[in-house]
Amino acid sequence: MSQDEALGVWAEAAQDMASAGLAAGMGATYNCADLCNQVAEKALQALYILRHDRRAPYNHDLRALGEMVEAPPEILAHLDALTPYHPEGFLAGRTPEEADDEITGEVAADLMAHARAVLRWARQYVMA
Repeated sequence: MSQDEALGVWAEAAQDMASAGLAAGMGATYNCADLCNQVAEKALQALYILRHDRRAPYNHDLRALGEMVEAPPEILAHLDALTPYHPEGFLAGRTPEEADDEITGEVAADLMAHARAVLRWARQYVMA
């Protein structure tokens, strides 16, 4: 693992960000939320790889992953907003259709803004 690996993982995060926008546009709001969660995870993993030459151990707690890469408080706040939408927690007791109904277009837009902030923050290090 190296700079190349970090760039590859960051590129996956960027692609997921584009996919989140497409999902939101077609009304698949839970898919958008899930993709936003993946954007943040992959952006943070890219930074961890860059610094440690391996992937971080991860249990779907974005804040813990953010702390591992020394994310500042404003990024940790974005991670806190995204974490509840991880499938293991959010889909417990819900169907994907019910999840789509619970996540409005406005919520999806907010989640995309949180994910975009994390992606942009990580970019400054990964692309350096």
